[in-house]
Order: sequence, then C-alpha cells, then structure tokens
Amino acid sequence: MFVTSKIRLSPVSALAVAALAALLAAALVIWTALARTEPDLPPGASLLSAGGIEIGAADLIEEPDTLLSWRERAVFFDRQDRLFEALRTPGTDLRYETPAGEVVTAPNAPVARMASPLPGAFWFQIGVGIFAVLIGAWVLALRPRDWGARMFAATGLFVPVFAWSAAIYSTRPIAMDGTMFRWLSSINHVGAMSFGIALVGLFMMYPRPLGHPRWLLVPVLAYGALIVADMFWIAPALWSSLAVLSQMIGAIVLGVLQWFRSRGEPLDRAGLRWFLVATLVGCSLFVFLSVAPPALGLTDEPLISQGYAFGFFSIMHVGLALGLLRYRLFDLDRYAWLVWLWLGGSLSVFALDLLFIGWLGARSDVSLALSLILAGLVWFPLRQFLLHRTLVRRPGLDASADYMPAILEIALAPDETRRHIRYDALLAELYGATPVEPDGATRPEPRLVQSGLALELPGVAGLPPRRLAYAAGGRRVFAPSDIATWRQLVRLLDLATESRRAFETGVRTERDRISRDVHDNIGAQILSALHAADEERKDDLLRDTLADLRTIINEGFDSTFDLGELLAEMRLETAERLAPHGIALDWPTSALGEGARIGFMRAVTLRAVLREAVSNVIKHSRATAMRVHPAGVADALSLLIADDGHGFAGAMAPDGHGLRNMRARLEAGGGAFDLATGPEGTEILAKLGSGLADRAAA
Repeated sequence: MFVTSKIRLSPVSALAVAALAALLAAALVIWTALARTEPDLPPGASLLSAGGIEIGAADLIEEPDTLLSWRERAVFFDRQDRLFEALRTPGTDLRYETPAGEVVTAPNAPVARMASPLPGAFWFQIGVGIFAVLIGAWVLALRPRDWGARMFAATGLFVPVFAWSAAIYSTRPIAMDGTMFRWLSSINHVGAMSFGIALVGLFMMYPRPLGHPRWLLVPVLAYGALIVADMFWIAPALWSSLAVLSQMIGAIVLGVLQWFRSRGEPLDRAGLRWFLVATLVGCSLFVFLSVAPPALGLTDEPLISQGYAFGFFSIMHVGLALGLLRYRLFDLDRYAWLVWLWLGGSLSVFALDLLFIGWLGARSDVSLALSLILAGLVWFPLRQFLLHRTLVRRPGLDASADYMPAILEIALAPDETRRHIRYDALLAELYGATPVEPDGATRPEPRLVQSGLALELPGVAGLPPRRLAYAAGGRRVFAPSDIATWRQLVRLLDLATESRRAFETGVRTERDRISRDVHDNIGAQILSALHAADEERKDDLLRDTLADLRTIINEGFDSTFDLGELLAEMRLETAERLAPHGIALDWPTSALGEGARIGFMRAVTLRAVLREAVSNVIKHSRATAMRVHPAGVADALSLLIADDGHGFAGAMAPDGHGLRNMRARLEAGGGAFDLATGPEGTEILAKLGSGLADRAAA
C-alpha cells in the first residue's frame, strides 16, 4: 500500500495518480513547445539568414552543454535571442535555399507552430519521462517504507525534469527566446544532477543501508551547492557535466561496497547485480555516448542525439525496478552476466577507439581498425573464457556421466536408509546446499520459494521430500535450471532403478524357469530311473537326466528341436514310465510334426506338462490306462491327456504345485490349461501359445 501521513492508496490508485500528474505536466511541456511561431518556409528549405543575421552550424546545436565556457554559452543565447526576434517579426527578410539549390529572399510571414511538425525525438523524450514517473510510482507504492524504493522513485521524478526541458530546446525549429533557453538549460542541469543525487542515495540505501538515512543529506548538500552555483553561472560551465560523471562513479563505488557487504545474502546480491548492470547500461551509455565526448573535448557533437540517448534511462529504470522488487531474480540473475559481458565488450571497443583517436591525431579509420584488432585478440577470447567460467561450469547435470556413479549408487543401495543418505549427498554436491526435511506439507511439483532463496523438492521414487536453501553456499539464488537439473536427475534415477528391477525380475524369472524344469522334467526322469527294472535302462535314464540338466542351465533359449522326433521320444519315455505301474498307454502314431522345428521353450513346456501329468497319474490316480493325443501344428500345438483313475479326491487337491507349474508355463506364453476331473478320471487339455516361441516369454 502507498502510505502518506493522511492518504492511503493502493498500488493501482497510486499509479493512476502518478499517470494523471505526468500527463498534465507533459501537456504543459507540449503547450510550451507549441506556443511560439516559426517562419513559413517551403518543405525541405534550409534557412541561411534572418534579418541580416547569418545562420551557422553553431546556431543549430542541440545541446548548449557542448560549449565549454559560460562566455561561449552567453554568446550562443544572445544569438538565439536575436534570431528568435527576427524569425517572429513579420516582414523580416529571410534568405533560404530550396531543395533544388535555388537561393530565395522573401519577407517573413511567421505562422503558429502545430503539433504535427514536432519531431520524433520530442515525443520520445516525453515518453521517457512519463515511463520513469510511472515505474517510480509503482515501486514506491509497493514498498513505501523502503528508503531504496524512495530513492528510486526520486530518480523517476527527476527524469522528466531534465528530459522534458531538453525536449523543448533541443527540438526547436531554429531559435528560441534566449532567456527561456538559458532557464530551460539550467532546469536540465538541475534535473540531471538531482537524478544523480537520488542515484547515489539509492546505492547508499539498497540492498542494506550503509548508514542512517540522515547521511543522505551529504550528497544533497554537496551537489545542491553546485546546482545553485551552476544556475547562477558561478561555477565553471564544465562542472555540471563533471558532476554527473562523478555521481555515476560514486553510485558504482557504493554499489561495489554493497556487493562486499552482501556476502552470504544471495537475494541481496542478485538484486544488486541487476542494479549495477542497469546503472551501467543506462547511465554509462548515456554519459559515454552523449555527455562525455564533448565534455572531454573529444568531439564537437555527442555520438548519439541527446533526445534519443535519454532512452537509456528507461533501460536503467526497468533493471532497477526488477532488482528492487526482487521480481523473478532466479531468472534474471543468470543473464546478468551476459549483460555485463556485452556492455564490457561494447565499451572496450569504444574506449580503445577514443584512445587511438587521440594518439593517432584524429585518424578515426585507423584507430577503429586498431581497436577492433586489439579487441579481437584480447577482449573476445577473454569474454569467451568468462562465459565458460560463469555459465557453462555452473553446477548441474550438464555432464551426466560425471554423476552416473552417484545415481547408480542410489539405485543399487541395499536398503532405504542408505538410499536416502546417498540421495542427500548427491543433492548437496549438485547445489552446494544441505538438504533438510521441509516444514509442513509438500507440493507434488518442485518449486522455487522466497524469490529463489530456497528450493523445495517433492518425494519421488521412494525418496523423501527435501528443502534446500542458499545455493552454492549462499553465493547465488536457485533458478529454473536447478529444477530442470533435478528433473534430469530423477529421470536418470528412474532409468537406473527400472534397470535394476528388470534385472531382478529377469533373475527371478530364470530362477523360476530352472525350478520348474527341475521339478517337472528332472524329477520325472529321476523317478523313471528309480522304477526302471533294467540296470542298463536306469543308467541311460540317469545320463539323459544329466544331459537335460545341462541343457536347462547352459543352452537356455538357443536350442531348437525337430517336433516329430520330440513327440516320438516323449511317447517312448511315457510308455516306459507307465509300464512298471501296469498303466496302459493309448498314444496313436501319426505324421504330426514331421519336418517342423520348435524352439527350446516350447519343447521344454511340452515335455514338462506331459511329464508332470504322467507323474500325477502314477502317484495319485490309481488309473489302469492313460490316453495322450497331440493335435495342431507347431505354432498352435495342443496336447490332450486323460486317464481312467478316480480323479482328485481326498487329500489330492487340483491346485497342487505341479498343476500350478503347468498352468504357469502355458499361460506365460499365451497358452491355456484346462482341467476336468471326476470319479471316472481326469482330463487335461494343454494348449501351447505362440508366445512361447519368443525369447521374452521365458
């Protein structure tokens, strides 16, 4: 809220009042610029003389401050006064040159100045002043008790004082009343030096006061005396320009002091960095491109029109406002370095050029070439080095390979406690801040809090939520790039965790496969060997069992089998297993599977299902006969197994371990397992799915 002793205004109301006041003042300035006459010349004509007074280049200068002594300025104002009288007097002889080159002498017929001929530079300066007042009022309305905000508002108040006074005389048609010109020039000086006083006060008070606010009176009194001396032409004419230079340098020195005082306060430093950048961009460009060259005698005219040079103050005000209000400093802080480097490069080339101009005797072409060569050989390589140091080497996951060992250590931690410890260690290394448990409930998304002073991270992938404060030990604020770094970390951690889970799943799957094969195949073969009456047959069965065991462990998915031969071996093996128990086998011979080949998993599943079914018949069914009927083709093979036993009765349950193995094998490959049982026997229909042909089906 905007607070005074008696009035309390909201920021919107304060802006409305400031806008109204600025518009009224601007209207007065526009009226002043229009409230005079000018000669009625043909379009494009150049006035050569008026009332016998020859018009030279010195009469058309934009800013009288380029004249380095009061005597020169007095002569200039006197000529302006005499020219103005001649131009506003009807009938005065005017001599002018037309665009075609014809010199014409005609009596003066002055006309009122209209709004349309006012040049763009005039309106530009009006806009700069209005913008400065509005942004100053905005900041003050948001932070009315802050001395830094008050000083900033003062800078905004004095911009239109020097900009609008200059707008009137710098865009005059040819001449204006000499007395008014002199007072407008003095008002311009008052506004410029008052702006400098406020700027010095701003850096005295922000981000932390360097002393009691009463010390603000020191620059007010010191430069106030100079302002009075300048208004009455007591001090040398050059002093006002030098005062502006000294104020800018003083503000920068105070900014450097503030920088050292703000160690360990990243928010203060981030805002201060933008203060310094904005001051250099705004004030420095204005001073070095408009004020300094003529003031130092390097050039006769500013390098850029003063009217447009005032636009640099708008850049400054935007940067100062963003820093003072700490608006998204986590975004601005990183790019401040780019502005510093850009400004340093521009000013270095400019300074070198001026140096070589003085050394080479005004040979600007040679001096510019030398300055560009020196900048290319020295400055630009240095700038690239600084860019690399300040931007590329910033902590983060830019080089993911450097952090993959730490990420893998988190993913492969043997327990949750060590996983959390390793996660905290990685966060501390990345951000230079100690992770702690946040107070209160956390949000599901990471976020910057306290203008980037802290970073809150949600809990993900079994990791706890964390809060980090003072990045890089308090040397910077957190930025959106830090959130992006954390998201990349989480993605890599998820990938590593999923890889671990996939590995563990694969291990379990292979362990289960070996377990089922041992139970169904190896168990059945050992059982057959135990019941074999012939010792030679028993030895053959044991050798086959060992061979199958090696195949299960070593060959895995790579083996293929001839389906016809496989069915024949299974028929023979089944008959041999049933014979000692007096169980007849009904397995009609057929041409099924001749010439077709099936993969290892389909073959293992087919044998395992049949062997488990035979084992159940032998051990539990009390059957006298068993029927096996294979049908279909290699890609859609089914096996019908039936017996004439008593079915699943008594202690025999239809969900035993062997039956579960059969069902699991078949369904894992997209097949089916159907079981029908009753007093008259049991019937099993096993359908092999096509998925068993794939390696992934295991």
